[in-house]
Amino acid sequence: MCGRYALQRDVDELVEGFEVEEVALGPGGPLRSANVAPTTAPPVVLERFRKGEPDAPPSRSLRALRWGLVPSWSKDASGGPRALNARAETLLEKPSFAQAALARRCLVPVDAWYEWQVSPVARDDAGEPLKQPFAVSAADGSVLSLAGVYEFWRDPAGAPGDPARWLVSFAVVTTAAEPGLDRLRARMPLVVPPDLRDAWLDPTLDDAEDVGALLGAVPRDQFATSLRAHPVPRAVGDVRQDGPHLLAEVPAAHLRGVVDLRTGEVVGA
Repeated sequence: MCGRYALQRDVDELVEGFEVEEVALGPGGPLRSANVAPTTAPPVVLERFRKGEPDAPPSRSLRALRWGLVPSWSKDASGGPRALNARAETLLEKPSFAQAALARRCLVPVDAWYEWQVSPVARDDAGEPLKQPFAVSAADGSVLSLAGVYEFWRDPAGAPGDPARWLVSFAVVTTAAEPGLDRLRARMPLVVPPDLRDAWLDPTLDDAEDVGALLGAVPRDQFATSLRAHPVPRAVGDVRQDGPHLLAEVPAAHLRGVVDLRTGEVVGA
């Protein structure tokens, strides 16, 4: 998966769709953008047990977490790239993600995610292969939920009791791209269907074998059944650009050397 996606839903719609009980997005409010980028803090859905209420059921909340997971054992939260993605195949093995996969899973709501297709035939003025961005979304226009994991990192220089000393960050879980979408990229986000959302968020599901079974239960044929993809303006490549125009479909007449995802035919060669 690339490092961009779109989310332009109202908070009320996310609360209803994900059955959220608590909204804690901070003083800055929600991030609604057609061009969500790493290091920003978009809304993420998670479930946790309430502090001091061990017998109460977990509470589902919508929180602003930073995209780019910082492991709890990191010496600092800067100084290098952080994990935007976590591979499903090694999620339960990698030290950066293993504990989070068992205890801190989340869902990342998106309207679409972006991928860039490298043209096999068309080149730009510098002789480099042209790259055409695509948006992948739900065929019925509903919000998608991408599998994620999150982690807490405590700043050792922060004052005890200061909530600002805690950084909560997340990574999107990826898997091998499905047929058709593999004409964009070899990897794609793990898209959790509505009937598996509760299980993915459930913090009581914390056994490695059960989590592995859950990973295996997520369908890998959704492009054939419930996902669509269309080419979008190259402006989405500029993180400073935003607005619904970034999700507009580029007409076939304006494409150069783009491979049709479903037929494999080259358009605008």
